[in-house]
Amino acid sequence: MTVRLTTGGYTVGPISDPSVRVQWEKFVVTQNPDGSHTAQTTTRFPAGTIVRQVMQTVDRNFMPVDGFARLFVGGEYQGTLIRRVVGNSVTSLVMSPNGSPIEQTELAGGPDVVLGYHPTTVEGWKFAKCKKGVSGPQSVRILSSSPTWNGGQMTHGREVTMSVEHAGEEMITTPAGSFKADHYLWHTGAIDGDIEVWTFGPDRICARVQHKSRDVVYDLALHHVIEFGDSFEFDYYGQASAKK
Repeated sequence: MTVRLTTGGYTVGPISDPSVRVQWEKFVVTQNPDGSHTAQTTTRFPAGTIVRQVMQTVDRNFMPVDGFARLFVGGEYQGTLIRRVVGNSVTSLVMSPNGSPIEQTELAGGPDVVLGYHPTTVEGWKFAKCKKGVSGPQSVRILSSSPTWNGGQMTHGREVTMSVEHAGEEMITTPAGSFKADHYLWHTGAIDGDIEVWTFGPDRICARVQHKSRDVVYDLALHHVIEFGDSFEFDYYGQASAKK
């Protein structure tokens, strides 16, 4: 089966001043042999106040499978969150930084639930159930990995229901190039106001995330795709055995 790796990164800066941009997030997104998708991201907030490492997988229909997140705040390790989705149940494990017993709880899953870990790369995975061509807002049920807007705490998180609206398809140009993207309006209410999100491609990677209320934009700055075919380039195992 074909395996596709997409690598890249984002910058962040004020919408009002395009000359101010700093490195934000690096990623590797893999389309796996079974059609599922795995995203690995490292996010560094400006000045290094928060560093977050996330690995999460969705199936071929972009429904959540599992996820793993490690968090550092102010240079100190805050803990690790692991989640696994089985049927209508989500098992959540929190490992504290001091070696105390692992906290485990069961959260309500279901066909309408999505998992949120805060990386910009796959922010659009939260909109997997938002139907295209439907006018007006649609509800999205999210199991967030943190009770704070910036993911700055390591807990079992919280469940939130927000409204998402598919605004159509359009071409968008970022420092990484031009992409035909799905444009979403994410109505977060008092948390962040309205957030605009553009996703593109078979992995639904974000091209841009724009927070007008915070005057912040996250732009795709690097984008590279590598595809591994399903043919044998050479007899790897045979040659390896011959060398023994």
